[in-house]
Amino acid sequence: MPSTFTLCDTSHSGYSCRIMPSTGFGVARRLSLAFALMLATVFSVYCSADNGGAISGKVAVAPIKKPIDKLSLVSVSNDYPPFYSANLPSQGVIYHLAQAVFQHAGYPMAHRYYPFARAKAIMKKGGADVILGVWYRPSREEWIAFSAPLLSVNVVLYKRVDSQIAFNTMADLRQYRIGIGRGYANPEAFQNAALQTEAASSDKVNLKKLLAGRIDLVLIGEDVAQYLIAQSGDQFKDKFEVVGEPLSVELFHLGLSRSLPHYQEVLDDFNRSLTEMAQSGEVNRILSEHGFGTNGYWQQKQARR
Repeated sequence: MPSTFTLCDTSHSGYSCRIMPSTGFGVARRLSLAFALMLATVFSVYCSADNGGAISGKVAVAPIKKPIDKLSLVSVSNDYPPFYSANLPSQGVIYHLAQAVFQHAGYPMAHRYYPFARAKAIMKKGGADVILGVWYRPSREEWIAFSAPLLSVNVVLYKRVDSQIAFNTMADLRQYRIGIGRGYANPEAFQNAALQTEAASSDKVNLKKLLAGRIDLVLIGEDVAQYLIAQSGDQFKDKFEVVGEPLSVELFHLGLSRSLPHYQEVLDDFNRSLTEMAQSGEVNRILSEHGFGTNGYWQQKQARR
């Protein structure tokens, strides 16, 4: 007659025992297995007790944070040389910098160009994740979260060289027709001065209108004006000049759509990577590649270190 032993289960489903047959030396082995099973069960019950997330109140078990899926981001902007444009090497300094920072952070980026007003409308409707090169305005916080600054630009007024226009205050400009970019953010003092403005689809269109005498002044980024004049051949050469001091110094940011899931985590990843690349010298290399190695914003940051 074969010998037997009793195997008991003390799992959460209840307590039960079974009579198990055994022969020869197998008895000892099975008894060892049974004893191990009982110890494992007791340990499982002990660990699953409500101890506030700790085992025996001594070792805390930290929750595992699931990383976000780093899917390709869709970015939009207007065509705004020399900062970003499909016709520039590496699509311009700001595009190159943003793309490199996102790549460093692990996010692929696909970009599309539209007139600025349309790019802004697409972002507001959730049709894109990122908008490049936006200047900070409190009203824009409703639909985008701003990154750390990427670059600075002086905003100035241009006139024809044969014009005698001069000004000391914003009120002095009320008699003039001033070309602005449609949908652009203008300097606050300029915006609040109740001036005569005419919006155009691009800065190049405004310079053409200025040359033709259809407007008296153009509000424009100084780097943008210099680029467009240099690229125009004889059309704009020696035709325009800056009048007065810069109206403002604006900072380019990247804007993350607030409708993008985990937008704050994406933004934190971007800002962290930008800092790391600045410290490694990679940001300066990209700026210098595009002729912006002496940009005012980055020079000031370097001086504060």
